[in-house]
Amino acid sequence: MDKLTLTRQNKNRIVATLILLVPAAIQCFPLLYLLCVSSKKGGEVIQYPPRLLPEQLTLINYQEALSSAPLLRFLLNSALVATSITFLQVFTSVLAAYALSRLEFKGQRWVMALIVGTMMIPGEVTIIPNYFTLASWNWLNTYPALILPFSVSGFGIFLLYQFFKTIPKELEEAAMLEGCSRLRFLFQFMVPLSLPAITAFAIYSFVGAWNQYLWPLIVTQSTEMQTAQIGIGMFRSQNESMSWGVIMAATAMLISPTVLLFIATQKQFVRGITMSGIKG
Repeated sequence: MDKLTLTRQNKNRIVATLILLVPAAIQCFPLLYLLCVSSKKGGEVIQYPPRLLPEQLTLINYQEALSSAPLLRFLLNSALVATSITFLQVFTSVLAAYALSRLEFKGQRWVMALIVGTMMIPGEVTIIPNYFTLASWNWLNTYPALILPFSVSGFGIFLLYQFFKTIPKELEEAAMLEGCSRLRFLFQFMVPLSLPAITAFAIYSFVGAWNQYLWPLIVTQSTEMQTAQIGIGMFRSQNESMSWGVIMAATAMLISPTVLLFIATQKQFVRGITMSGIKG
């Protein structure tokens, strides 16, 4: 019976793996196609019938892309903006989530409801007031204009709030009896214990900041301040006669940081979302 049960379990795992491979292949195919086209010579890109794999790998498209546009500047801007937004959102979310999950004050539930309510408001609604506010401060086409409007995240507060609620209050009470302050307890105990949720939110925040398109397009006016996503669109519009291999090479370089980040941290991301999402 044990061998029969084990055989059935193995068969079920194989079937489940094959079923999951189908959507995974569909999701990965565009990225694979992009890499293959970026590694082809000009004539291979437009040949018919098309071939997925190049006859001979080449990096000439990447060299031409780097010499045709300031891609490294776009990457630097996106890295600076995304890293700053991630740090600010994590920092403010940790403080707010701790206050809402541990401190008792009047209107606590209303504050939490207001924060959750902000998650239901489309980001496009805030574009006009944010733009006029930054314009009145003469902050357009600056890094603060790209960073500060996204320094707080309602989703991050809610996510960490859910996780902080699972940490026993007795642990905090014992630390307080030993003379530990609230801030010390937060950063020496709560943050390390909540590292999976914080890591998951940090990845989510970084990818979201990196992929922003509409807001950087509105508030940036010079090439020196444009981010990676704007750079892709500008690169395509200003180089209409350029081969698709070069365009794909530029796109591959501009999306590679987020792809590599997610591949390197996917276990922590899934663990953090799972541990914080099923409790509270």
